[in-house]
Amino acid sequence: MPELRRAPRVKIEMTCTLHRRSGTPISGKTVDIGPGGMCVCTARPLATDELLRFQLRGIDGQARVLRQRGHDSYAIRFERLGEPALAELQRLVPATARTSEHRY
Repeated sequence: MPELRRAPRVKIEMTCTLHRRSGTPISGKTVDIGPGGMCVCTARPLATDELLRFQLRGIDGQARVLRQRGHDSYAIRFERLGEPALAELQRLVPATARTSEHRY
């Protein structure tokens, strides 16, 4: 499958919390992350095109589920990020670390 991303991602495992409009928060772990989105693994299913709020390591914003990748992984696009959140995401993905693996 060809690479369709507009922004680079780095493999980073971080805990994150996803919030729907109603219901209990969903815990997950990132597989990779970049300024434009992330891949996240969750024990609970997510729906394609579902709009969520997310929180991870001081970064929060609004995101949309694009597609399911495997049994419990989801491609998520960030839709609303404040400048501080975007700056932190760009800091996490320096040009020299695009292929590195990290754990936080």
